Amino acid sequence: MSTLKDLNAHLFAQLDRLANADKADLDVEVKRAQTVAQVSEKIIDAHKTQIDAVKLVAQYKGLNTNQEVPKIALGDMNVSV
Repeated sequence: MSTLKDLNAHLFAQLDRLANADKADLDVEVKRAQTVAQVSEKIIDAHKTQIDAVKLVAQYKGLNTNQEVPKIALGDMNVSV
């Protein structure tokens, strides 16, 4: 899983597992869903931070020559304008 689209698919798959869990497996699926939700929250927070960085660079340095917002590489803050 490396994109927000993948994360979204994973979250919906977990919802399906919760909805289809039998009584014996429900506790395990609830714990798994809680863990997935916690990890997902951290991933989303990291993406929000990257978006905020792009906004700041665009605000203070402006758009690049193609009138596009600055690019920030996923996983690092390598900004190119």
